[in-house]
Amino acid sequence: MPSRPTQSGPSEALRAAVERTFQATAGSAAGTRERAAELLDEVVKRGEEVRQEAVRRGQEVRDEAVRRGQEARREVTKRGEDVARRGQEAKDEVMRRVETELSAISDQLEKLEAALRREKP
Repeated sequence: MPSRPTQSGPSEALRAAVERTFQATAGSAAGTRERAAELLDEVVKRGEEVRQEAVRRGQEVRDEAVRRGQEARREVTKRGEDVARRGQEAKDEVMRRVETELSAISDQLEKLEAALRREKP
């Protein structure tokens, strides 16, 4: 600040003290401003790193969910095929038993019919 004409009294002393204080802190204010800018840059950098990490982790979670979904689909398909196979085997077994019993009934019917024919005069 430019110097003022000299005045006497407490107001001039106060004014001079304020000017000296401003001049003394001007350099540190610039340093503080630079440090604040550095800190802000660091905060932005860390924020970007955190954002990138969150995106990476989100992709990992999505990929894991897809993988687990595919595994579950394969397992459900396998179990469904197993149930269908067992159902077919059970049906085939029932059909074999029915055919065996039907054949036995048919044989008995033929024997009864033959016996009836022999008894008729």
